Amino acid sequence: MKTGWLLSSFSSLVLAAVFVLAFRFPGALGGWLEPAMALLFPLLLLDGLFKGRHAGWTWLTLVAGLVLLYLWVPQTLASKGGLPFGAALLGLVLLSLWEGTGLWLVAMGARWMFRRTGAPGAALAAGLILLAWETWGFHVYPWTWGAAFGSLPWTARAAAFLGASGLSALAWASGAWAAAALAGGGSPRRALAGPGVALGVLLLAGGFWYLLPRQPELRLDVALIQPNFPAGQRWVGMEGEMWRRSDALLKSQGLPQADRATLLLWPESSVLGRDDRQSDPRLAREAASRGVAWLYGTEGGLFNLVRGEVAERPAFLFAKTEPMPFGERMPGPEPVRRWLDQRLGFLSQEPGELKPDCAFVVPSVAGEVRVHPLICSEALLPERTRRGLALSGANLLSNHTNDGWFDRSIATDLHAAQIRLRATELGVPLVRATLTGKSGIFREDGRFELWGNPLTEGAYAATLRWRPVRTPARVAWLLPGFMAILLAGCVLLGWKVLPRNPR
Repeated sequence: MKTGWLLSSFSSLVLAAVFVLAFRFPGALGGWLEPAMALLFPLLLLDGLFKGRHAGWTWLTLVAGLVLLYLWVPQTLASKGGLPFGAALLGLVLLSLWEGTGLWLVAMGARWMFRRTGAPGAALAAGLILLAWETWGFHVYPWTWGAAFGSLPWTARAAAFLGASGLSALAWASGAWAAAALAGGGSPRRALAGPGVALGVLLLAGGFWYLLPRQPELRLDVALIQPNFPAGQRWVGMEGEMWRRSDALLKSQGLPQADRATLLLWPESSVLGRDDRQSDPRLAREAASRGVAWLYGTEGGLFNLVRGEVAERPAFLFAKTEPMPFGERMPGPEPVRRWLDQRLGFLSQEPGELKPDCAFVVPSVAGEVRVHPLICSEALLPERTRRGLALSGANLLSNHTNDGWFDRSIATDLHAAQIRLRATELGVPLVRATLTGKSGIFREDGRFELWGNPLTEGAYAATLRWRPVRTPARVAWLLPGFMAILLAGCVLLGWKVLPRNPR
C-alpha cells in the first residue's frame, strides 16, 4: 500500500514537471520544448487515467503542475497587492485548484467517452470539452494550451486556421487518441496515429498559410519606450520624462523618415495622475511637433485608457473593455462587486465599450495604418482580439502592458508567450510596449523578438514591412463550428453504441 502511494506521488510529480515544461521556459531548445511537451503531457496524463489510475491522482497532478507554474503569484500578491503572505499563498492554491479542476473535467470527459466508444470518442470529447473550457470557462488569468505552439514559426502559422484554442483541442485530442489506443490494447502504430495526425495538421496548415490572400504591403517605423517606472505610482513629470526618452530615441534613429510614418508607443500606465478623457490641444501639438503618431497608456476616472494623438486629427480614446477579474475589477453582479470593494478597500475599474472604428489611424504615404490597441490582459483573449480587429478594420495590433506588477518573475515571459499567437491568428503584427520589460514585436508569419529583461529600462525602434493576411481565424463562427463538429461526432459515436432492443 505504501509503495503504491509513493509510486503514484512520484509519477504525479514527474507529470507535473512535464506540464511546467510546456510553458515555463519560452523559447527553450530553440522553441522545440514547448510544443513537444504540449503534445506529450495530455498523452501521458490520459494514458494513466485510461489504464485505471485513480482520478484523484490525475486531479492532483494538474493542480501540482499549476502550482509549480504559478509559484511567482504569492510574492506578487504580497508585494504589489498588499496581501499578507499567507493570504497570497491561499490565492495561489485557489487559482491552481480552479484551473486544475477545469482540465480535470476535460480528462474525465475523455475517459467517459473512451469507456463507451474507444479512441475516436475519447479524442472528440477531449477536444470538445477543452474548447468549451477555454472559451466559456471563468479564468482569473486567461490562457490557452495552444499558446505553446507559438514558439516555432511553422507551428504558430497553424493558428491562422485553427486559432489558439483549436491548437489546444488538437493537442488534447491527439493525446487522448494515443492513450486510448494504448489502454485498449491497440498496436503502437495505431496509437501513434493521433500524434501523427496532429503533426500532419501543423505541417499542412503551416504550408497552406503561404497561399492565404494578402492585402497590399504596408510600411511603418515603430518606436517603443520602456521606462521601468514603479508599477502603479503617480508622480508629476511622468509625461515629461517619457518625452525626454522618446526625443533621444527619435534623434538617434533619425526618425521620422520622409517615406513612411513613425508610430511612437508608450506602455500602459506611462502617464498617470490626470484625467486624459479631457480635451487638451497641447497633446496634439506634442505629437505634431515631432512628426509622429503617438499612442500611450494613461487613465481617466475609473477607466484604464489608451490615448492617441496625430497631427490634424481628433484625439483617439480607448478604454480597456475586459478588466482582469480581482486584479482590476471584482467579478459578479453590481451589488456583489460593491460589497467586495467595500470589504477589501478596492476600487473596481469600469469597462470600456468595443465600438466600430476603434482604431487609431496613422496617415502615411506608404499606406494608412489602422492600429487597434489591446490593454495588457486583453491580448490574452483571442475572441476579444478578433472582435476588436473586425470592428476597427485594423491592420496592426498594439499591446500596452504594465508588467511591473510581476517584479523579476517569469510572468512577463509567460504573458508574452500567451499573446504571441494573436499575430498569426489574425494575420497582422502585434507590437508590445511594456512599462518594465519585455517589449517586442510578434509578426504575422510567426516570428517574434523580445528585448531586455524584467525591471529594465529600454528604448527600441524597428521598421515594419508587412502584408496583412486574411486568415480563416478571423471568422466569427470558426470555434463554434469546431465545437459543433466535435459535438456531432460525440453524439454520433454515442448513438452507435447504444444498446438496441431485439425485435
